[in-house]
Amino acid sequence: MARKIYYKIVDDGVNQITDKEWDDILRLQHWYNSEFIWTAGKLSFKMYAVFQGTTQSHLDYDDWHKLISERMEECRRIGFSENEIIRQLESEELIISKRGGYAENCLASGFTRVAGNEFNAYLTVEFLLKASHLAPGCIIVVEDEGEFVKPKSICLGKGSVMIPVIEPMKVAICENMVEHRHVFAIVDAAKYNQFPKFRSSIPEFGDMSKDEQRSVLTEWNWLGFESNYDINGDDIQGYDLNGKVVGFSINKFRTSA
Repeated sequence: MARKIYYKIVDDGVNQITDKEWDDILRLQHWYNSEFIWTAGKLSFKMYAVFQGTTQSHLDYDDWHKLISERMEECRRIGFSENEIIRQLESEELIISKRGGYAENCLASGFTRVAGNEFNAYLTVEFLLKASHLAPGCIIVVEDEGEFVKPKSICLGKGSVMIPVIEPMKVAICENMVEHRHVFAIVDAAKYNQFPKFRSSIPEFGDMSKDEQRSVLTEWNWLGFESNYDINGDDIQGYDLNGKVVGFSINKFRTSA
């Protein structure tokens, strides 16, 4: 699978988010997904994972999806929030929902496949940083399989960044990141204007010899884990998300994960 950035709000009894705050986050998410080009996957922050209701099991997926979309639009016209719509459709047995999205023990969760597109990585974390302003009662945990988030794992709260408890040998490195306000890589967006679409399959793989297959499978760069940066994990020039952060710290916020 392509390199991903994961994000979640843990259901720890302390995190709180209102329907109004969640609607604001969804509107922001829709804007990001519509405004920019995504080459591997889009933002997918979800408070509910939705499945076909038992009373609709006789419908194929396309017919069920059309029915649900029409009913959801009716509820929106009435003025229901997104969460109220989910609860309404579940009461009508049109859907079955799982709270928290794809992850367990969460209020909301999601992930975005960015592969090697570091500008998509920038956009993903920028969205999450803004979302932390919209829902000030929450801490958003972010994990990057790649190199954009330099410590790999951070927590966002009210526009601030906290690096959670880390290995003793990495404390000095993270303290240097905080001191110099440099937790995120600098990204030159122009490098990704013509970035190729991510492909999750290898063309004609079955026709390759065993040696050719083995060679391809040991080359992980096609999954988007390679370093695309110019020097020391940064581009020479570009967007600097660090400048949009209210403050940096180590192990200051709650870090339930």
